[in-house]
Amino acid sequence: MNGETIYIVTHQVLFLLTGLCTTLGTQWLFYHGAATGDSYLAQLAQYIGMVLVGLIIPILLKNKQKGYHRLSQQVEEDGIHMVQVDAAVDHTKGDSYEEGPIPHKSVIKLAVLDVFANFCVTVGFSIVGSGMYQVIYSSVVIWCAILTFLFMGRKLSKLQWVAIFGVSAGLAISSMDNFSADHSETASLEESAKTTLLMFGTLMTLGGTFFYACVYVYSDSIMSQQKPPPLPARICFYSGCYTSVISLIWIAFYTLPRYDDLIHIKEGTSSEAVVGMYVLVIVANAMHSWNYYELIDRTGSVATGILQGLRAVLIYIISDSWYCESDPAQCFTQFKGIGSLLVIGCVLLFTIGRAKSVDKKFG
Repeated sequence: MNGETIYIVTHQVLFLLTGLCTTLGTQWLFYHGAATGDSYLAQLAQYIGMVLVGLIIPILLKNKQKGYHRLSQQVEEDGIHMVQVDAAVDHTKGDSYEEGPIPHKSVIKLAVLDVFANFCVTVGFSIVGSGMYQVIYSSVVIWCAILTFLFMGRKLSKLQWVAIFGVSAGLAISSMDNFSADHSETASLEESAKTTLLMFGTLMTLGGTFFYACVYVYSDSIMSQQKPPPLPARICFYSGCYTSVISLIWIAFYTLPRYDDLIHIKEGTSSEAVVGMYVLVIVANAMHSWNYYELIDRTGSVATGILQGLRAVLIYIISDSWYCESDPAQCFTQFKGIGSLLVIGCVLLFTIGRAKSVDKKFG
């Protein structure tokens, strides 16, 4: 096993671990009363993690520089004129990587959209639980495909359309438990209220997932409109800065005046444990972003999509094991099992279909 393989495997393992830490860590904060969907404390932890991505920008730039240097050497060895390289990669100068400027007005708009999307998914997450949340959120790749098809003119293969309809069916099946209620005379008002709340949480998570797809597509549009494009990690860093400022304003004017009503630390949970969990979520978010950029660059979207599917399965299994007794919404029912497998399988089918269409286009 060479050094490159070890490096990739290490990032794959860390990608899974940090993904589990961010989702389950946030779930712990909700269950222990240290955060709510509208307090924006959990969201701020995520945004600070995005800001910390700025620390790895020098590493990413160094890797980019090495990559273009290797490309230049390969071209010279093959005897291909450098003009052909400029046509294929128009943001290089010789063997040097050139980074484009940051369009701050567009990034501010992106940050506002991100804050709204995050609000929706976090409120939904706090209601439906980590397992169902992860399954619904895994459909974001499908929403992205539909939006890019509608607004950016990117075509979809037949296999990808099959995957889109399969994900829609899987989400509907997964949500059947949340949308079913006992309408008998013996059904209590409390049970009906819980069903209504789960319905609301499912719709909020689904809506937030759609808006997050809008965030990704808009980010893609920002990158594609600039020649040369800015470094994605730098977009992430500045977006994290702007979203952190918005979150702090929300916390200052909404959360702090209502702190005693929103935050109720569970009895037996120490302040040190709460602070430690917030630090874990922040660091895990930063590392998860780093691992994501490295894997996209080195293994592509298919392998990363497979890892996302595996992450969803692991979170559902862990959530069922840890929280089913205290929160029925986390239980792995027959409907959720069938629907989850269908969603995750179709997401993987979609990523494979996308890879085949790219190979056909450039191969």
